[in-house]
Amino acid sequence: MMTVFSVNYSVSQNTVTNTIANFSLFNNGSKFKFDVYSLRTSAPDFRMGNSSYFLKYTPGTFSNVVITNVNPKYTVLSSTNSYNEMDSYTYSSGKVSIQVYYNNLGPGDVISNDPGANGLGERIATINLDVVNQNNLPDLKWDNINTAVVDPFFQYAVLTNNGAYNEPLPVELSSFTSVVSGNEVNLSWTTSLEQNNRGFEIERKNEIADWKKIGFVEGSGNTNAPVSYIYKDKFLAKGKYNYRIKQLDFNGNFEYFDLNSEVNIGIPAVYSLAQNFPNPFNPATKINFTVPVNSRISLRIYDINGREVKTIINNEMRNADYYSADVNFSGFSSGVYFYTLSGNDFIQTKKMTLIK
Repeated sequence: MMTVFSVNYSVSQNTVTNTIANFSLFNNGSKFKFDVYSLRTSAPDFRMGNSSYFLKYTPGTFSNVVITNVNPKYTVLSSTNSYNEMDSYTYSSGKVSIQVYYNNLGPGDVISNDPGANGLGERIATINLDVVNQNNLPDLKWDNINTAVVDPFFQYAVLTNNGAYNEPLPVELSSFTSVVSGNEVNLSWTTSLEQNNRGFEIERKNEIADWKKIGFVEGSGNTNAPVSYIYKDKFLAKGKYNYRIKQLDFNGNFEYFDLNSEVNIGIPAVYSLAQNFPNPFNPATKINFTVPVNSRISLRIYDINGREVKTIINNEMRNADYYSADVNFSGFSSGVYFYTLSGNDFIQTKKMTLIK
């Protein structure tokens, strides 16, 4: 008698979740970018082979794709020597794609199952596009038919594709200008249309420092009427500056608008001493002053009887520039005080009031 054993083999199904996120409009609305992520959601290792990430959008909205922040795991920099350089394409039919090229020389690299801080997995690349028509509803979404994540043995993962961008461009800017007054820059901009506009972050950079947020102006939400905004950037040192505004909507999307021209704060023409601010104060205040030529400067504070009670600057050499001195009167009694700036043939005194 012969006994026959039957053995059934089961193959675990490989699953991957793809997501597009972090949508951003920038360069005065002429550029659009977003990130593409992949996350392995099945237990077995699944290695990246020849794979395609396809998105579709309203034809005539975007053109000229460039990919940045490319994941080195899936390029010629792969530690397993498994890939050629990643590439991207745009199509006149309204599609954009990222292509991962497996070169058959290595084992391939495992798609990460670590969701990371954002919960989306590992970034494959950032897609950057030119905005051809800002009046189009982009209707950007996954092309589920052509998107495929494949292993080196031509086995396909079951995909879940998340994310879309089908919002109209939130704000149309009709102007963005600047006017320099001494060491103050007055920024002004006007919108011709606003949709879901939370407001504007104002950012500045100079020759030695990168972009920094310096203020925020509330938006008008939704309006078809022109709206004008202003922001004053005060007490700047001499030098060259660039400005941009970051428009944010209530969904967390944002768009950058750049000031086209560089702003130059020159050397002050004369000595000057500004009124301290705030005034009255308790216990701290700020004193601004200008120095037109390199010279020795003193800034001293006196009480109502003319006695010197505090020395801020003691005959120190200062270059021609705009200056701001922070003064703290902790431990001083309430009352009227005087502060005097002197340098070369210049001397000026102003009154300040401490109220506790």
